[in-house]
Amino acid sequence: MSTVPGLLVFAIGNDARGDDALGPQLGARIEQASPPGVKLLAEYQLQIEHALDLRDAAAVLFIDAAVGLGQAFELRRIELDPAAQLLSHSLSPAALLAVFERIEGRAPPPAFVFALRGESFELGEPLSAPAAGALEAGWAWLSARLSVSGLLAAASGAALQHQQCNRTGHDAPEGRPHAEQ
Repeated sequence: MSTVPGLLVFAIGNDARGDDALGPQLGARIEQASPPGVKLLAEYQLQIEHALDLRDAAAVLFIDAAVGLGQAFELRRIELDPAAQLLSHSLSPAALLAVFERIEGRAPPPAFVFALRGESFELGEPLSAPAAGALEAGWAWLSARLSVSGLLAAASGAALQHQQCNRTGHDAPEGRPHAEQ
């Protein structure tokens, strides 16, 4: 096992809640592909304890369903939120970064949210057709960038222009990961 810090991926969501399964389903594809230097954690939600998982990561990617996206997926860099409410049962990615900084006394690794467009989050529902399309488009884009260097290059801006090809033709409010709602 390599001691070189790599990419830590959190696949967030609940398979039993319709489009909330987007995170775990994309996580399953990552696990099956087994890209070198990538560590995957599939979770229902982020907890304070997950700050410890960030210790050896060179970069962190949070994958989650989002509502209100005007495109199939979105990659954006996140910053820690020192003012975030810290709950023992659920944290936003920004709050988790703040917990890391507080307990480690150093800045967290670069972190990003990869949000996939979801529409239906009802208990017992399957993945909706739009979410299934977002999953396919997201995997096609992300699979070529699953490394620290690939993610950092994509986040530099040039690769993000690809997202605009996935627009649905209508304007929607800026999407927020389902876990941050």
